Amino acid sequence: MTNDALYVQLINSIKKKIEDGEYKINDKIMSEREMAQLYGINRLTVRNAIRHLREEGYLKSIQGKGTFVVKVPESHGKVKLGGYGDVSLSLSIKKGGINSSRIVLSLDKIDTPGNLKEYFTDSPQVYQLVRLSFINGLPYAIQECYFPCVYFHETERYNFADDSLYDYMDMQGHYPEKLTSYLQIADVPEKYSELLDMKKGKKVFFFNYTGYDRDDNLVEYTLSYNKPEYTVFNFSTKKTW
Repeated sequence: MTNDALYVQLINSIKKKIEDGEYKINDKIMSEREMAQLYGINRLTVRNAIRHLREEGYLKSIQGKGTFVVKVPESHGKVKLGGYGDVSLSLSIKKGGINSSRIVLSLDKIDTPGNLKEYFTDSPQVYQLVRLSFINGLPYAIQECYFPCVYFHETERYNFADDSLYDYMDMQGHYPEKLTSYLQIADVPEKYSELLDMKKGKKVFFFNYTGYDRDDNLVEYTLSYNKPEYTVFNFSTKKTW
């Protein structure tokens, strides 16, 4: 087999390990020497393959520390988040052509937590809805959704496992017409690591969503923890000067 063929195979092999979650965001991959020994190829072929993946933006090398995963290859079967598309997780999963399901972990009416009082200024109480989403039977994401009791009623009677939160909000006359989202790469919260089947210290895509109805009332504050191996994040930038 030619070096060119080995080079392409190695690129595809590393990409697949990232797609399958064997290598996750911020994970360190094997060294050139280890990879050459494992695959029985010369180090120059390995070096060229890694350079190619760095140029594509999947890997990043840090002098004296090694090479790390920084992006998951975009492909069918991934949940595409970010950009100017939908922020509805269930809709994004469906668009990825993925078998999915969801369970409600909790639904409670609580006093508005201190850190949310500045957001929900007119509502002394909020609903806290926590749901766990699955992809192909495996845990994928946990969402903590907060929405104000002053605008929503009979929440306990709605089936949030099978039905959309946004459909419920629409029926209540407070559909979130304006949405914003913020992304961070963060450690998986300890309270969710077991539910997501992730080791403590592993990274997740952490999204913070806010939604406003047509009268600019804040009707949604959501925290979403998404496993990176099933997630593609798209974003756009533009100069402001």
